[in-house]
Amino acid sequence: MNTETTRTQIMQHAERLIQERGCNGFSYRDLAELIGIKTSSIHYYFAQKEDLLLAVAQDYYARWQAGIQTIDASVAADAKLRTYVDLHRRAFCDTERICLGAALAADLASLPDAVRQAVRAFYQANEDWLAGVLEQGQREGSVQVSGDVRTAARSLYAALQGSLVGARLFKNSKRVHDLLPATLGLRDPA
Repeated sequence: MNTETTRTQIMQHAERLIQERGCNGFSYRDLAELIGIKTSSIHYYFAQKEDLLLAVAQDYYARWQAGIQTIDASVAADAKLRTYVDLHRRAFCDTERICLGAALAADLASLPDAVRQAVRAFYQANEDWLAGVLEQGQREGSVQVSGDVRTAARSLYAALQGSLVGARLFKNSKRVHDLLPATLGLRDPA
């Protein structure tokens, strides 16, 4: 058995289950059945569920940071925002999943402290990136923000997470597509 492949499979299945059911909606037994291994094998890689949740959260954070880095830094802020929202739309719409950060944040009361901190760091990184883009947009005139930019970034990120949940609930990706026109008045370029 290839240990790295097994570890990766455990993490991939755990991520999907968290996104679909929440962190309390699956067990090691569920993972073992999906992968075709014994639960003791999962404990070999992740002694406690806390260890698995933290590893999944950290991996997800790193992949989203890498995804954000693919957004062309030389384009206008409004284009960056459209690309950012589109990354989320492509990742989650027409699936039964939501952003791992939102799924874990919904279960915050039952998360171990290390996982809470990882979720907060994920949210903060997204909000910081959005604040930088909104500041750029105000400087260049491509985005108008009323009030404090940091508050606008938090509100935009919360609206994005909510639109992803709504898109899943109503099976309607338009809820994500409508986000930027509704929150910032940004229309798709003709």
